[in-house]
Amino acid sequence: MFIYSCDDTQSISNPLRSWSSIQFGISYISSVLKAGGHQTQLVVLGSNNHWRDNIKILNTFMGKFSPHLVCFTAVASQYFFVKKVAGMIKSRWPDKYLVIGGVHATLNSSEVLSDSFDAVCVGEGEYPILELCTQIEVNNIPHGIANLWIKSPDGRIEKNSPRPFLQDIDSLPFPDRTMWEPWMKEQIGAELALLAGRGCPYGCTYCCNHTLKKVTSGKYVRLRSPENIIKEVAFLHAKYPTQSKIYFEIESIALNKSWLIELCKQLEAFNATINNSISYGCNFRISPQSIDEKIFFALKKAHFYKINIGLESGSERIRREILKRNYSNRNFLDVTVMARKVGLKVFVFNMIGLPGETYDDYMETVSLNRQCQPDNHYTGIFFPYSGTELYDICVREGFISTPINTRLERRHPVIDFPHFSKLQIQKAYTWFNYQVYKGYKPLWWVLMKTVMTKVRSNITINFLFRRIVQLPGLNYVREKLARI
Repeated sequence: MFIYSCDDTQSISNPLRSWSSIQFGISYISSVLKAGGHQTQLVVLGSNNHWRDNIKILNTFMGKFSPHLVCFTAVASQYFFVKKVAGMIKSRWPDKYLVIGGVHATLNSSEVLSDSFDAVCVGEGEYPILELCTQIEVNNIPHGIANLWIKSPDGRIEKNSPRPFLQDIDSLPFPDRTMWEPWMKEQIGAELALLAGRGCPYGCTYCCNHTLKKVTSGKYVRLRSPENIIKEVAFLHAKYPTQSKIYFEIESIALNKSWLIELCKQLEAFNATINNSISYGCNFRISPQSIDEKIFFALKKAHFYKINIGLESGSERIRREILKRNYSNRNFLDVTVMARKVGLKVFVFNMIGLPGETYDDYMETVSLNRQCQPDNHYTGIFFPYSGTELYDICVREGFISTPINTRLERRHPVIDFPHFSKLQIQKAYTWFNYQVYKGYKPLWWVLMKTVMTKVRSNITINFLFRRIVQLPGLNYVREKLARI
């Protein structure tokens, strides 16, 4: 049984917003286990639920499914909740074997093994968990499984060696999406998500990729073949014929230009074989090889409709000196112009309250967003994740001295910087939409976005708001607010 936690649940019975909410790690592991003859079950819990609601869900599924193995995953901000759930399961069902994986567990293996878990998966988990299931199935005491750190019955820790990164990711079965269906309200026309590759070559200081690629040997950045991707696109089209959009999860679609051009050709050819063409979206990292009109013409012919660009900060100084993202504002604007020239929508990622940032730096982010007028944006407040370079810098500079409050992660500041206070950061976050879109969008829309940002960044108001909109008869209101 896989347990997945989320903190932005729509309801207890249907907590997930869309297909983009699925977690690919456990989805791939589930597929590998099913291919090996094992049965799997997913349970989705909301960390903002009443605890008794989560207990009720767990009691129901532990009784129905009665798993031998319970698997968890967590990033840093989810870990406290996941640890609490694991402790409850271990106290109530002490015979269940508990294993945890994911980024936080990989980077903090000793810490998590001091809690209720019997094993931790360090790195990729498909085949380690398959081996673990095989041993548990024949009542062996788990041991000798590469990538797993295992608690022995006498309390010793067996630290097994890591296996190299899986190179042939085409060999994996497609991720298990069926497991997510009961937990998601059906959304006709919502984007499906497809993982096109693993790993990232860049060294952004707010990200943990630079640490994860040191976990073991082998090539870290791996792309699926265009042929394998097309097979999954065809599979998704047959399984979900009403879904007309697919989002390619990959650090940047333009990492390898020849690979991208070939993928676009094959997507164009596939769309020509079906009645209603599928539209595609992707991440687009700005780099020297990606500033090329040929790429955008290829994306358009393949029926891409949007790109997500990680601007993060409009200050070139912050990007260069703090984030290690080396491209100019001119590069960013050139990419947005090229994208819009072929009809692509542009979505932008921004961060507010970065180490070293001043209010003037923040206003550069506002200015650059005003210039490009993104069709949508994903803007959050900087949150220092352990295992990242920026986290280490914050600790070294004395910005972090107590445990970080993970409630309202990326919606509430956790660090009071000398040149950009918590109060200033929160105010900047709340009024970002107003400052970017004022004069470009209808005033009612701008003000509604501002109000919703304010609601979502206050623990008490956000909790009450969610309880109210879950009342019977407010489906229309929920759908409208989800679009905002």
